[in-house]
Amino acid sequence: MTFKTKRNFLTISMLIGSCLTLLLASFTAFARNSEKAQGEVLRLHILPHSDSSEDQNLKEQLRDFIIAGTKNSFADAQTLDEAMQIAAINLAEIEKKAQTFISAQGYDYEVVAELVNMHFTTRVYENITMPAGNYAALRVTIGEGAGRNWWCVVFPPLCLPAVTTVSSSEVYFSPEVSEIIETDGKIEVRFKVYEWWLRVFG
Repeated sequence: MTFKTKRNFLTISMLIGSCLTLLLASFTAFARNSEKAQGEVLRLHILPHSDSSEDQNLKEQLRDFIIAGTKNSFADAQTLDEAMQIAAINLAEIEKKAQTFISAQGYDYEVVAELVNMHFTTRVYENITMPAGNYAALRVTIGEGAGRNWWCVVFPPLCLPAVTTVSSSEVYFSPEVSEIIETDGKIEVRFKVYEWWLRVFG
């Protein structure tokens, strides 16, 4: 190998190394802010009894009922901890009202409402993409809870029945989180890479 060849090889190696370093730094920042997002969100998670059209329709009806009944509950919350406290205080009432609603529709399914910390894959809500990870969630299970689930974000208050376009995430989230979650409604490569990273190393 000539001196010129060695120099070219060294230059290329340095360029590749620099690119890898920049990519790693960018991914590390994205991962850090994704973890931060998990500490700013309380999700509503509804599990229907089954995937039958009737049970899926019932899930959607209960969804609208719960959102309408809780839309003002989290108005004074400034942090996830405050939102969790509000949810905990109202948990029994949410379950009771949900059970009454389901019974009024002619179903004898048991309804269970609980606060959990659970894993979500990357999810898109309008123009916001929530990265994969473990999130606090108000989970409502209808019957066996074996059907396709539905989710939204109750804190910050993103899941309102009349919402067609979510307002700028800057209104609700810290600047670091807002920067990564506001997308064009598509799951970007970096979200999938982070999701893979969590599966392998999480």
